[in-house]
Parts: sequence; structure tokens; C-alpha cells
Amino acid sequence: MANIAILGAGLRGLYIAYELEKLGHQCTVFESSQHIGGALVTTRHDSGFLTEDGAHTLLINSEKVDNLIQELGALRNEIVQADSQKLNRFILRNNQLNPLQPNPLALLKTPLLSIKAKYQLFSEIFRKQQPIDSDLSLYDFFKEHFGAECSDYLLDPFIAGTYAGDPKTLSAKHTFPKLVKASESNGSIIRSLLSNKNKFKNKIISFKEGLVQLPIALSQSLKQAPITETKLIEVVHNKEGWNIQFQVKNELPKSQLFDAVYSTIPAHKNHSLPLSELAKNDIPDFSTLEHPPVSVLSLGFHSEQLKEPLSGFGYLIPSKEKEDYLGVLFTSSIFKNRAPENHTLITVFVGGARNPKMASLSESDMISKLYPKIQSCLQIKGDPVFSYTRHWESSIPQYSMDHDKIISQIQNFENKNSNFFLSGNYRNGISLGDCFSDFPLPI
Repeated sequence: MANIAILGAGLRGLYIAYELEKLGHQCTVFESSQHIGGALVTTRHDSGFLTEDGAHTLLINSEKVDNLIQELGALRNEIVQADSQKLNRFILRNNQLNPLQPNPLALLKTPLLSIKAKYQLFSEIFRKQQPIDSDLSLYDFFKEHFGAECSDYLLDPFIAGTYAGDPKTLSAKHTFPKLVKASESNGSIIRSLLSNKNKFKNKIISFKEGLVQLPIALSQSLKQAPITETKLIEVVHNKEGWNIQFQVKNELPKSQLFDAVYSTIPAHKNHSLPLSELAKNDIPDFSTLEHPPVSVLSLGFHSEQLKEPLSGFGYLIPSKEKEDYLGVLFTSSIFKNRAPENHTLITVFVGGARNPKMASLSESDMISKLYPKIQSCLQIKGDPVFSYTRHWESSIPQYSMDHDKIISQIQNFENKNSNFFLSGNYRNGISLGDCFSDFPLPI
């Protein structure tokens, strides 16, 4: 049995602790803030609206993740599931919301794409295997397979909504490694996906009181609760392992010896770790890893203000449409209990790599600049009856074209610093589901 320290009580850190405990190890989770869950912050406001500061949905796309949720008994009766079959997604083009459903007939009928673009999209299935440049940007990789218009009006808004990023600056092989491998092995992405169709039926879920219930359930299942409001004073490697000196709130400092350390804190915070000078020099240069600012603006309305009830997941905006926001989520249409009775809640995403300055506006300025456009698009009467904003100065890490260097530096650090693992979302993927990816075990 190993004694293990985990830095960060976000979903990744709690999951690692949970899995290591099942293997018989003893885990201590250190968290600098007052709350657990990292970027998963849910608030039930006095008005009755429920807002999420970070992720709004969890995609269950494997039995592994599904089983984990079921293992956490406290969550079994708390799951709320989106009806993916009935809820449309929309893409804004020429001030019109175009429904987008991931099935061939709907794609053939959609006015979102020209006849030429539809031909390029469907003819990809006949693409032959051929050498590809593994260093392509995500945009160029998608363009090679599906053409420019599909890249502009399908890929671009999707990346804005998930990565808050620009597909022209992101690395294809790091952002979507499975698609690149599919292209290399089969030639056609569509053909590869059809031949390797996952038997598991994907589900989009949350919980009755928001996604924060997931890290709470994980932490409650641990033998030792995460230690919050902790300041790390020193992290030093010696012959016996890793010695960590820490202080909890205003208590006297303590020291504890660990066999291994997992750092799951955000990339840009790893340089603040109180490592020895030698180990600190080995920390990857995460300053080169862009984390664009993002603001999450929640707006609530009385249902009478809407000409028609909102139905769908929401809409995303291609960069070619030159709008000042990335998209809108129809929050209370996706999950029940997000708004009081006879009310509607939407969530607007602002900033990202596309327009970082917009994310820094005050809530009032943001509303005055963006709401008239949203109001016209969704045919809403009057002003919001509720508003709430969360600003993230450093949001999602962008897997840029030189991300190979970051990965190489991570591996170099771990090779030089035995049993110290860097395990954040700068490495294994940025989605919530990627928090449950495999991780190396202590030696």
C-alpha cells in the first residue's frame, strides 16, 4: 500500500483518489480553496434559478463512466437525462437558426449548407486511404476531409462551444486523436466511425442540483475527506519519497511523507508549487499553453416573454458570422428544475480565443451589448428578470500546433522526478469525461 498525495480536489483529482483507494492505497487530497469540484461550481439562487459556472452537461459515452456513476450510490436517484433525440442543435447563419441533427436525412435537408458542401460531406465516405500530414491544424485536417464550408459552419462553431478555441490554431492530432487515427487507418472518417460503432448508447446527463453533485459524491466516498484551504509550504523529494509541508487555514504547519504525488491543478498553477529549485526547473513551460478568458452569462425570463417555448440544446455561432459571443445554451430546455415554474433560463458563452476582450466586460456592459442580438434571435420581449455572470480569466487549455513540446516536457519532468505525476486537462483531453481517463500507477 502506498501513501499518496493528490494536489487539487477537482473532478480529476477526486477520481484518481477514488480509483487508487480501490486498489488499497491511502490518499490525501489537498485543495487550496474552500470548495471541492474545481471548475464545477453550481449555484441555486434565491430566485430559484440554478446556474453552472463551468461545464453544464456530462456525456456518458462508455460503460466505465456509466458504472462509476452507479457505484456512487448517492447519485443513482439524482440523475437527470437530456432527450438527445428530441432536442435540436442550431447553428446561426445569416441571422437564422438552422437546426442540425446528426443523421444523414437531416443533413441533406438542412439549409445551413450549400449543395456543394453537402456533396463534399457525404462523398467523404468514399475517400481512399492516403498519407496525411500529422501536423495539420484541426481546421485543415477537417477541410481535407469535408471541405471549407463544412469546416466553417460545422467544425468552427463546435470548437468555439467546446474548447472556446479556434480550429485554425489547434492541433488535429492532439485535439481529436481518434479522428486522426481513423483517417490514417481507413482514409475515411465516416467509414471508420460506421465500422467501429460503439455499442454503448451515449447519454447526456446532469443531476437534480447540478454537476457539482458528482465531485461531492466522489469526495464523500473517500476514506479521508479532502483537506481544503490548504497552503503548500514545501514539496521536496528525498530517499524515502516526497515530503510535503503544508498549512491548513491558520493552524500550525505540518509535514507528511508520501510515496507519490499527483498534481491535477491547472497547468498555469504548477509553477507556483514550492518544489526544490532542481525540480522546479523541470516543470514544463506551461506559459506557452494558452488559456483564453471566458465569461458565462446566465439570463432568466418569465415564459410569457418568449413568443414560443425554447426547444433544443441551444445554438452555436460560426466565426464567419462576426458575432461577439460564441453561442447560447437553452439550459432549462435541456434539464428540468433549472428555472422556477413558468420561467426559462439560457446561458450565453462569451470570449474565448475568438474574442477574448468581450469576456472582460462587466455584466451590465455585456448584457447591453449582447442581449439585443439574442433577444432578436430568440424573439424575447423585455429585459431579463434574472442575470448572473462567472468570469474565467484562464479557461480551457488550447492544444496548439506545438503541443508536442508540452507533452515532451511533461514526460521529461516525470522521468526526472520519480512518482510525481502531472495529470491535468492539458494532457488527457479537456472534456468532463476525460477526467475519468486512465493514469499511471505509482512505482
